Amino acid sequence: MNTITLPDEFVLPAYDGGSIANVPATAAAMLGVPFDGLSPLRGEAWRPLGSDVQRVVVLLVDAFGWNLLRRVEDDLEWLFERAIVRQKLTSVFPSTTVAALSSLWTGAAPAQHGFVGFRLFLPRQAVLSQMIHFTPVFARFPDALVEAGLEPGAFLRAPGAAEQLAAAGVPTYSFKSYTFADSTLSQMHGRGVRKTFGIVTAADMYAQLRRLLEETAGQPLFAVAYWDAVDSLSHRYSFDHPSVAAELRSVLTLLRTELWQPLSPDARAGTALFIAGDHGQIPTPSSQALYLADHPELEKMLLMRPAGEPRTLYLYARQGRQEDVVYYFRERLDDSVVALSATAALDAGLFGPPPHAPETARRLGDVVALMRGRHVLLDPAEAESVRKMRGRHGGLTAGEMEIPWLGFRLDSTPHFR
Repeated sequence: MNTITLPDEFVLPAYDGGSIANVPATAAAMLGVPFDGLSPLRGEAWRPLGSDVQRVVVLLVDAFGWNLLRRVEDDLEWLFERAIVRQKLTSVFPSTTVAALSSLWTGAAPAQHGFVGFRLFLPRQAVLSQMIHFTPVFARFPDALVEAGLEPGAFLRAPGAAEQLAAAGVPTYSFKSYTFADSTLSQMHGRGVRKTFGIVTAADMYAQLRRLLEETAGQPLFAVAYWDAVDSLSHRYSFDHPSVAAELRSVLTLLRTELWQPLSPDARAGTALFIAGDHGQIPTPSSQALYLADHPELEKMLLMRPAGEPRTLYLYARQGRQEDVVYYFRERLDDSVVALSATAALDAGLFGPPPHAPETARRLGDVVALMRGRHVLLDPAEAESVRKMRGRHGGLTAGEMEIPWLGFRLDSTPHFR
């Protein structure tokens, strides 16, 4: 891989055994089944839980960054003192949900599975698309891209983690909000999943998970329970708002009262629980917002509005203007933006090691613009979002990239004070 020079403030994804993308292979290693993908996490992130684990449960709290853990750890001493493993992992790049969850459900890096951002230009459909609802960015028509010919089963260019586990006799179960449990994105991620449970509240999530663990006591399984409210609150208020900490304390306290304490000894036996985030968040105040409309010379060099997201943009340059776009950022916005060719970013491994999905290079455009500090870069259609989104992610700062990885044995500490 080629090397590039990036600011010291950036945290690079650790695809070699220290990222959320390494979790599926870790579960497979703990359960003693083969896995084709990135390597497992480094041994200290899971071997201390023992060699007799039969069941792996991952509680994934969207936007649970290391910076947020530090804000609540004193209030949740009862939980953290029971952690057999307490590690700091990285998200993937870009540090955004669609990329990170796609890695969690495939065990591949973003460049390998091809899901490299929230907004992607899809040449075959000739549209800039929002990839949570599979709709054009100019209006929300959920699953419009599927109606336009996109094949969900072929979009992710990596086998499903659940498919691989199922082939070895280990069933996978998924828990997520009922509002998107059957969405196109969930169907992509859920290839091979035995059952997806639609949940309404965090208590409902734990109650359904507890019932599953009781009904399958003594049987191998892999389960992922996903909770998204921390991310929604962090976008609205910023990660350091009291409401965010209150929500995290609530969902982790319910873990104790609605899952761990009521579980029978048989259901606890051989069960490992991990708690992690997919990315973190940082405050992005309006004073740090940059607007394309304030840079008409730059706009003239671009073929279309940017893909990616406001913390990491994929720019499509007019023919022959790629180097001019990079030069403009370096000369005019060097303290706010790091710009490099998409080829350089891909070759340097920011999006993951080869082999890359054939569509990845096209989806990155010509120039990747990485925001420094708390800056965002917005096109005119996004100007109003500054008031509505006080926190964001997607970039390479520590607040966005560093996530906790906490490991527990449910059968080792059954009693709580």
